[in-house]
Amino acid sequence: MTDERTHACVCGKMRWRIAQKAPGTHLVCYCEDCQTAARFLKHQITRLDSDGGSEIFQTLPAHFEFLKGREHLSVLRLAPKGLMRWHAGCCGTPIANTLPTPTLPFVGAILPPGTKGYGPIKALVNTVGTASHIKETGVLAAHLSIIGRILRARLPGGQRTSPFFDTTGTPVAVPRVLSPQERNIARPG
Repeated sequence: MTDERTHACVCGKMRWRIAQKAPGTHLVCYCEDCQTAARFLKHQITRLDSDGGSEIFQTLPAHFEFLKGREHLSVLRLAPKGLMRWHAGCCGTPIANTLPTPTLPFVGAILPPGTKGYGPIKALVNTVGTASHIKETGVLAAHLSIIGRILRARLPGGQRTSPFFDTTGTPVAVPRVLSPQERNIARPG
């Protein structure tokens, strides 16, 4: 049996896995920022569905493991205070989003559209303005599940490790912040 939760970048230099039993929320985000990041990295075909949605599995960073090529891990931010958008520096394949600090342990793994192994899609979020023909569903449940996982991880004995930050809380790669011009060129529409 193949491990449906093992992934690779497009060029094959990186491989990562999300723990088979990792709890999480499988959703599709249609926000302009997710689309902008995929377009900037030139992966709108491999990571966005036909309506511009990014399939995401939200879980804890402790459930995320790099198997090969971690030295290629890169990160960008669409603005100085934006999400950390981790990708393969070798070929630009989007990998995951995190908050800028590991103090709030959260990772949204970016999946190719139609990925199996993460259960049914429970939420369709941020459709207003980008995919207005799609009705938002599961937004509150998705937010509550994120908050619950973060709180449990912060309790004594919680899972706080992250492959994206070192033990001092510093990102393992220096973030590249897009200029307003770079960001605007990559915006959808």
